Amino acid sequence: MSTLGVRAWLASPPGRGGIAVIDLEGEAKPLEKLLGSLAPGAPVAPGEAVHRRIADIDDGMVLRPGSCHAQLMPHGGIAIVRRIAEALQQAGASWSPAPPPGARFEARDRVEALALDTISIALSPAAIGPLLRQSRAWRDASGPLDAEDLARGRRLDRMVRPASIACVGSPNAGKSSLLNALLAIDAAIVTDRPGTTRDRVSRHLDLAGVVVEWIDTPGLRRTDDPIEERAIEASLEAIREATLVVRLLAPDVPDPELPDDLSPEEGILDVRSKIDLQPESAPGISAVTGEGIPELAMELRDRIVRPEDLSSNGRWCFCDELRPESGPGNQSPTLAKPEST
Repeated sequence: MSTLGVRAWLASPPGRGGIAVIDLEGEAKPLEKLLGSLAPGAPVAPGEAVHRRIADIDDGMVLRPGSCHAQLMPHGGIAIVRRIAEALQQAGASWSPAPPPGARFEARDRVEALALDTISIALSPAAIGPLLRQSRAWRDASGPLDAEDLARGRRLDRMVRPASIACVGSPNAGKSSLLNALLAIDAAIVTDRPGTTRDRVSRHLDLAGVVVEWIDTPGLRRTDDPIEERAIEASLEAIREATLVVRLLAPDVPDPELPDDLSPEEGILDVRSKIDLQPESAPGISAVTGEGIPELAMELRDRIVRPEDLSSNGRWCFCDELRPESGPGNQSPTLAKPEST
């Protein structure tokens, strides 16, 4: 526990490196006292950067971006960082091996700090714009969060933790070929022998900026093969938990039978495959010619995250600190208004 009210943490990636970055935060006078004991010399004024001996362990830079924020930049050896961390604790600072949530000195307020943390873990590039708008959205907001805010937020959450799309179909319906077309690489075995995909194949797909988990399941059919039967049974759980189910309907195979209890949140999307085999062109896709693949990718993306969600200026409870304690109408998330850092 800090006796000075100053906390310190390793802001650079753990492990060996050329330069380590150690952040310090606290009230101006205790922080200045700590810097004076660890890096003796003239006081480092806000806005200054000086070369100092740090804790008599290593030469490095001492920066003071603001009155309540300082940075130590020694060499990035593991032993050096560990010894400086011990010196900081002996001098009265608390220590963390990683940045605490929301510790972003470049942020203008608490919400922006949390948004920057979330950007660092979000898999979808499309999440960046909505997250960067959240500081203003929360600052300008008035009134309680309503059902529309919460529903939009749940969909936007899928850009941080990807939603799953399960692709189902009879054997030889073209599921693996569709996955390959979407990935533009040979990610799954493609053959005309029924039952080749004996287990689910899960890959992350970037659908125009929204990343999803695509589950390529074994062909749904009755079989006497115990291995294939177990694979089909195992895939049914993933199908039931999927956010969206894509059912491939091909002209040369029977339509698949789906479980009676299937009710994905974003519904079941029927997609006609192998339209290159049909005498007359019909709406659908061809993994061979690429026809309809870009349009399908956009339709899938828009089902997972609506276009109006991406352009909204409304509030989004994108992390636990912003989530309300209960349902619509509750205006008491842990952080209802942004705080200045």
